[in-house]
Amino acid sequence: MESLPYVLEVGSQEVILTPDPAHEFTATTEQVALGYGVSASAIREHKRNRGDELVEGKHWVVRNSDTLGGQQDMTLWTKRGIVRLGFFIRSARARLFRDMAEDLVISAMQPTVPARHPALITARAIGESLGLSRNAVLNRLSRQYRIAPVACGQELRQQVCYLYPLAQVAEALELDGWTLAQPLRPYTGTVLRGGPRLALERAQRGVRTRTGKSALKPPAPSFTGMVNRVQAAQELAQLELRRYELMQALA
Repeated sequence: MESLPYVLEVGSQEVILTPDPAHEFTATTEQVALGYGVSASAIREHKRNRGDELVEGKHWVVRNSDTLGGQQDMTLWTKRGIVRLGFFIRSARARLFRDMAEDLVISAMQPTVPARHPALITARAIGESLGLSRNAVLNRLSRQYRIAPVACGQELRQQVCYLYPLAQVAEALELDGWTLAQPLRPYTGTVLRGGPRLALERAQRGVRTRTGKSALKPPAPSFTGMVNRVQAAQELAQLELRRYELMQALA
């Protein structure tokens, strides 16, 4: 079973670190920038200007990852690289993030490290790891594993999706004997307020969603209304017949 990602609380921000067999853990440039309280371009500038101190394979690596734009090469910072960047970045959050990264190195990434806000995952991401469709995953989560969504997120093209607790999903898959085709990818997008009911509420307003109906459908004609129209047509036919009989009598 793949190791689960860790979520570090750095001030008011949450930084996702992914366990790595060669470097203990790695983080994307965007996540490192979030931890240090700087822009991603500032991290890239340090990488470009300090090539003698930030070495590929030791402080950062390049991995091919599945992104929104398809398969792309992505720079990932190792535990050494994250700590080394702290030598160049001076801020209160930088010191805090550097100290937390050092603590993780010393504790050797013990699985018991707590996270107040556990990582979340979408049904689509689970399906990518299992080789299943999103609908098949939703069916397993609700009927077989009895795992309910805990929040709603917003993915591509304003589509709303359910979010599930990643640790609970990983445990259920492990107990069920699944072998992952790729690691479970935690959700890093926007978490919407309002809880899981929000997706269906948005669907009722005609907003495209992944978890509710795609749009409002025109109301189907009621059976009562159809009966009333039939009765009215019959009464009209009777009146026309009565009118014809009266015209014949007056002729």
